[in-house]
Amino acid sequence: MKKLFLFLLLGSSVVCHSQFNVAWQGKKCAVVLTYDDAINEHLDKAAPLLDSLGIKATFYVTAFSQSVQTRMNEWKKLAVNGHELGNHTLFHPCLGGKGREWVRPEYDMHNYTVQRMLDETRMTNLFLQSLDGNSKRTFAFTCGDMKIGDSSFIGAMKNDFVAARAVRNEMHKINEVDLYNVDCYMINNHTAEQMIGWTKKAMETNSLLVILFHGVGGGNPLNVDVAAHREFLQFLKQNEKDIMIAPMVTVADHIKTWQERDKAARLQQQKTQADYADMLAKLNIPMSAKRAGPSGNPSAPNAANADESKATQYTSLPNPLLLNNGRKVTDAKTWWNKRRPEIAEAFDKEIYGRVPKNTPKVTWELISTVDTMFGNQKAVAKNLLGHVDNSSYPQLKVDIQLSVITPKGIGKPVPLVMEFGFIFPGSFRPPAPPPGTVAPKSWQEQVLEQGWGFAIIVPTSFQADNGAGLTEGIIGLCNKGQYRKPGDWGTLRAWAWGASRAIDYFETDKDVDAKRIGIEGLSRYGKAAVVAMAYEPRIAIGFIGSSGAGGVKILRRIYGEQVENLASSGEYHWFAGNFIKYAADPLTQNDLPVDAHQLVALCAPRPVFISSGSPNVEGKWVDAKGMFLGGAYATPVYEILGKKGYGTMEYPPEQTALIDGDIAFRQHEGGHTTGPNWPTFIKWASRYWK
Repeated sequence: MKKLFLFLLLGSSVVCHSQFNVAWQGKKCAVVLTYDDAINEHLDKAAPLLDSLGIKATFYVTAFSQSVQTRMNEWKKLAVNGHELGNHTLFHPCLGGKGREWVRPEYDMHNYTVQRMLDETRMTNLFLQSLDGNSKRTFAFTCGDMKIGDSSFIGAMKNDFVAARAVRNEMHKINEVDLYNVDCYMINNHTAEQMIGWTKKAMETNSLLVILFHGVGGGNPLNVDVAAHREFLQFLKQNEKDIMIAPMVTVADHIKTWQERDKAARLQQQKTQADYADMLAKLNIPMSAKRAGPSGNPSAPNAANADESKATQYTSLPNPLLLNNGRKVTDAKTWWNKRRPEIAEAFDKEIYGRVPKNTPKVTWELISTVDTMFGNQKAVAKNLLGHVDNSSYPQLKVDIQLSVITPKGIGKPVPLVMEFGFIFPGSFRPPAPPPGTVAPKSWQEQVLEQGWGFAIIVPTSFQADNGAGLTEGIIGLCNKGQYRKPGDWGTLRAWAWGASRAIDYFETDKDVDAKRIGIEGLSRYGKAAVVAMAYEPRIAIGFIGSSGAGGVKILRRIYGEQVENLASSGEYHWFAGNFIKYAADPLTQNDLPVDAHQLVALCAPRPVFISSGSPNVEGKWVDAKGMFLGGAYATPVYEILGKKGYGTMEYPPEQTALIDGDIAFRQHEGGHTTGPNWPTFIKWASRYWK
């Protein structure tokens, strides 16, 4: 069975820089053990102890050493056992002179050229590759000497090595590490207590500690006692849950990736701040007028309110069945012809922004079709790219990533649930089920069991989830790379636009019943899902997960996330610039012309399932009751269109499903996920998709 090639990990979580750019793989520090000069004691005393403890190290090999010449297969075995064979030159040249009379003239770096140094190190790389088969490794400066004459030679070797270790007793945080001048603590008859002390300091300061051993129980005057060496390594093993212990090449790769991500995040933040400042200027909002939002940390001094008695500080909500001229809506025709357009206009102008009249055409390309399985369910996966016409502004290239999965062998078009999907870094791993428990069926398997299909659209493939990206992606393409105007569409509308373009494709796919398309999303993608459904009439049913403020939660409620949070530089890009006005004096959320219940009403009469997690697990930031009320107060619109709401205005206990109407609600027992609510949603949706 071919592997399914999807554009993303199929799951749900929140992606952010700080969450996935954690130093030292989430541990307190990193420790790299290095052994220099390739002597017999490394094979006889160091390696056996390392292997017995399962600790991997870097051995900096001088290729022409006596030990390598006579015991080459044993050095090769080190690599087989997972240790790095690092490059410590061919002949170990050093700068000779006073105090270094032992340096032979032919290997005195005073007599070297930079080219000779390059040639010898590259020859050593070829030799080491013949031993371990690896083309990637690190380098260690011999004697700590980094120059030949006045010329540094490491610059010319950066393409040959991931990192270079120097000799200087310092440790640094991950953002301070110079990969081509990595500091280390050189052992010269130090005790285990001293080495353990350095490690504890590294743990306290979240730093990289590199240890340089020469002799181990002899073999070099720069020696460590065998007992001290053993005690130190045993300490590392005992604390490996808090210490990243790996060869230099592994740690250097981690540092490089971290630093690249950090640099990109800083540049993104700078661009975001510039874009945010531009929008504030266009709105004539001074920073002094902007109100800060509460903290999502319940322990913070400015923690968001989680006291229900303080939540309802508004006296009324905008009436979804009251025209702007004050007349009541009493029939479906008036709703469709007058009131619904008024509400949509208010959302366009003040909250989500207006989509350009002429957006570019999208041409879909089928990248691959593969057979796959989810659990016991056989399926066919199509991976596609939607190429957005950029002829109006060729400087920007925009593609929509989409995967469509349908049951294998059905032989007829099937209903399909489209999910706004997250992209995760390769290092991300979803949490394993608790010990002794059986992992539940994935939502994908459950959907396929029903004879339905599913699709994953990647919103960030065509519009970035940050303010810096507003001059790029589909928004930037339509604006020809310029800043937005206050009424222009935000990211949520852009993501919803992408969902509509996916439906355009579904209408051409013989395996998909384009009259039965559902939308699902969690968190920010829950917001996107309900926005997409409100504006796209071809979406037949919605599964809106923990959408919170900006989604189906009543914005006027003083509970959890607030308008001030949404209008901050971290989230403003989801909305029209005009939305920021309601987080700046003199306006407040009570001045908004519409609220979340009217967003749900725009979905009427189509069925909407509102999902939330337990406040004791998911937290209270998303405001489960506020989301419940977003559905409850939409009920009059559903009723005037001949449909039903919850049937109650009373907030239900956890795990109580309100599924008798066309607006449904359930608060499951889990966290920030739709997972536990999928069985209930499928049962409820099956009433419509028989």
